[in-house]
Amino acid sequence: MTIKLASQLPTGPAANGLGPIVGELCRDPEHLHVVIAIVDCKKIETDTDTGDVVPTMRIRTVEAVTGPDKSAVRTILRRAMERRTGRVELPFEIEQDLTVVFGPKEV
Repeated sequence: MTIKLASQLPTGPAANGLGPIVGELCRDPEHLHVVIAIVDCKKIETDTDTGDVVPTMRIRTVEAVTGPDKSAVRTILRRAMERRTGRVELPFEIEQDLTVVFGPKEV
């Protein structure tokens, strides 16, 4: 399934909570960050030749996750990925990305 992402972030301090990571994004652009977003569908395109329907997702609200909340978000992300994929053990590359972002897995 194909999905697009609208390129514009929400405006205003109530909807765009990325401020806490702006400095770090500039200093270390390759560093991974954790965000939580609420999205909806901005538009739907239909290819009349194939019948393919492609929604464009719009970010309505986004927040950077920092500090001790990252541990809870890691658990939520892992559970959602396991439900979606049906795999309890994640692929090595994804596990590495999670470790980079969230730190070592707690036992």
